[in-house]
Amino acid sequence: MRVTSLHDRTPTDVELGVVYASVEGVNESSFEECLEELKHKAHALGATAVIALQLVQSQFQWNQRTSLLATAIKEGGA
Repeated sequence: MRVTSLHDRTPTDVELGVVYASVEGVNESSFEECLEELKHKAHALGATAVIALQLVQSQFQWNQRTSLLATAIKEGGA
């Protein structure tokens, strides 16, 4: 599963929808865990890549979370 920017999108790519993932914690391992969950959800939609990844890290004392939002796409040549 490729994670890429909007600039790499081609006219033959098909948007499959927005995917969202959120996990507890705000650190490098929570980012990696969240990214894996996001890619899993995108793959379930039939995506071969995610684009326009957005990261939100909430660091409230009682609720530290890492969240990712992206657009799942099926690349034209895939």
